[in-house]
Amino acid sequence: MLDRIAEFLIFGFAPLMVGMLVSTDMSAAAERRLTGEVIYREHMILPANAVLTVQLLDTSQSDAPAKVICEQRITPAGQVPMRFTLKFDSRDIRPKTTYAVDATITVDGQTQFLTNARHYIDPLASEPMTMVLKQVQDKQGDTATPG
Repeated sequence: MLDRIAEFLIFGFAPLMVGMLVSTDMSAAAERRLTGEVIYREHMILPANAVLTVQLLDTSQSDAPAKVICEQRITPAGQVPMRFTLKFDSRDIRPKTTYAVDATITVDGQTQFLTNARHYIDPLASEPMTMVLKQVQDKQGDTATPG
């Protein structure tokens, strides 16, 4: 009887437990986070329906639109500084590829603030970042006034 229990533990239960631990470890190791905050220089309060969208982009193809690796939408956006956390799978990051982070603030579907320059990063080695957004100008040259 003890031989059968030992046989079950050695050949049945132990490999099952090892397999579960290894697969859990592998999936947890693949998830990465990129954190930071978004600010703008204008002294204004955003309306309650403002939406902050932050994206991690693959910008390595100069003749094609950037590929979105991950995105976070924060509704309502709140007030500055607005903190974000982009979660992505490290297996989606390829060596010798160019990555950037982009952010926009929209109100009622209209872009009010955006990044006016690319924020190039190494997603696997990045420190927390601060992105300064620029207010969008309307067609007459006046600044857009959300809310």
